[in-house]
Amino acid sequence: MRLAIRLARQSLRTHKLRARLSTIGIVISITLVSLIFIISDSVKASLTKQVEQLNNHSVIINGTTSNSLFNLVSSLPDDTLLRQDSKYIRDNIDNSTVIDNQIIYGSISYDGQQLSDITTIATSITNPDDLSLTLLDGNWFSNDEQNKKWVILGENLANKLIGTVHPQNQVIDIKGEKFTVVGVIKQTKQPLSVLGYDIDNSAFISLDNGQKITDSDNLNQIIVTKIDDVGEIKRQIAQILSNNHVDSNDFAIDTTNDIADRLIELVNYITIIACLVAGLVLLISCISIANIMLVNVVERRREIGIRKAVGATTRNIIGQFIAESLIMSLRGGIIGLVLAYAISAVILLFWSVDLSFSWLALGIGFAVPIVTGIIAGVYPAYRASRQDIIEALNQLT
Repeated sequence: MRLAIRLARQSLRTHKLRARLSTIGIVISITLVSLIFIISDSVKASLTKQVEQLNNHSVIINGTTSNSLFNLVSSLPDDTLLRQDSKYIRDNIDNSTVIDNQIIYGSISYDGQQLSDITTIATSITNPDDLSLTLLDGNWFSNDEQNKKWVILGENLANKLIGTVHPQNQVIDIKGEKFTVVGVIKQTKQPLSVLGYDIDNSAFISLDNGQKITDSDNLNQIIVTKIDDVGEIKRQIAQILSNNHVDSNDFAIDTTNDIADRLIELVNYITIIACLVAGLVLLISCISIANIMLVNVVERRREIGIRKAVGATTRNIIGQFIAESLIMSLRGGIIGLVLAYAISAVILLFWSVDLSFSWLALGIGFAVPIVTGIIAGVYPAYRASRQDIIEALNQLT
């Protein structure tokens, strides 16, 4: 076996360009497949962390939304919830915290710079701990300060809009209204959030101010948190809302686990589709390596004849060609795996998601090249071992 590996390495060094060209396909396919699983596992870990932070003791009620799985992260809930809904929930469900939200979508500007498509959350929340939020700077507005034109920014939004994470007392424009920055939320690294919006890139104002901007007291979202029996509370909320609404499509009631499961399902669908594409690239790479190995067999008939003449067995010949195929594939797999983690780190840094170690990506990075190398090398190795000694020695090359 050692001899086969040594001879395979010598042969690959002799044909460097051909070996590198054959390896490129493996590098690309392993990079793609590993990249998909690394990002997928990182996003799933982020969603699981969110549910744990909320202790799975929260129910989220959204206004009318699209039922399509693929629209789950791209559509904001409509304002089909009533303040009366929130009042009845508070009155009938004890020992819980009820948060009313209006979700306002549009541009925010500061000192001549304007950012489009920013989510502003007009909320009744007075304690950021209720949603496991931590203030990096400043303070949250209290019940007595709901009428003040104050705004709290996500850390990423503060950086992009004002250029600092300490922008207290700076004045920004939201929908033509001036708001003074009083705080910044520490980065949550949750772009795909069970709440339905990216907190790090959102602005938070009081519900009173949101109602003035929208000229409506309807709500897009009600969050009921700090509850014990989630299933029972969900049933009670459904009964309350059914009494208030003629159309049951006006609302959707989910636990944080429900939403996280649907988001993970969406990530899984995307992962499967992406893997099919990467698998096609891998198949092409496997065919390419097999083709290169077959060309090797033809070009090296004299070498094969000499080796068989001096005592090399069929097993030796097969071993050498399979070793060459495996070395090319494994090199491509290792390079692809390293590239996948490097690219994932950059992408997830841009998305503000923590990079998670993926055992699946690591396993694929080694297992797939080994299988590919064996499959691509077996038939050419068999062809090489069947070469006739006399005919091979008569070749000029």
